[in-house]
Amino acid sequence: MKKLLALLLVLAMTVSMVACSKSEPEKDKATETETETETEQSVETQEPTEETVPEATDDKKEEAEDKKPADTPSKNPAKDEKPADKPADKPAEQAPAQPTEQTVGTKLLAEFKSKAGSGSALSIAEGIANGGSLPFMAGAMEVEPGLLAGFDNAEITGFKSGAVFQPMIGSIAFIGYVFELEDGVSASDFINTLKANANLRWNICVEAEEMVTGSAGNKVFFVMCPKAFEE
Repeated sequence: MKKLLALLLVLAMTVSMVACSKSEPEKDKATETETETETEQSVETQEPTEETVPEATDDKKEEAEDKKPADTPSKNPAKDEKPADKPADKPAEQAPAQPTEQTVGTKLLAEFKSKAGSGSALSIAEGIANGGSLPFMAGAMEVEPGLLAGFDNAEITGFKSGAVFQPMIGSIAFIGYVFELEDGVSASDFINTLKANANLRWNICVEAEEMVTGSAGNKVFFVMCPKAFEE
């Protein structure tokens, strides 16, 4: 009986020793796990110190400043500045109309057109000759187709009646005609014929300064004369 009790006691002591030997390493492992967890948490929660934050170099600072957006100009600068008062536009000064100087021939042509509506070629020529526009004594007479004074050797045809008005003194370079054309004769063609054959020096002593022609209906006016008469 005593031997049995002694064996049980030895067995119990052996079991307790083994259990103690196993529990100590587990505690060490648990301690190590807790230590590692605390270390990781401390690493995660640790804030970077001034030594861990690298300072920006001078080159990087310049690049950062270059990348800053430039000051944008105002979208409507005109609104910020008041427009300068513009002087009122002055009306353009118009040059005074120059009076058109009429020559002897143009004056007589105007007189012909005022009389051409009525009367024959002779009556119109007489009205011009005696109308007071000429500073000398003048007369009018009828002419027939053929050679006429002032056209050298060219025969003037194509009119059914005509009249010449000229000064009584032959030393004045002046001669005028009024023609009433045949039916179907063009006034422009007839005038071209007169101009093509006229001679400003038909008078040996003097020479005319201008040749003026015109028409009204089937009547034609022609004159060679000075541009102006001496007063």
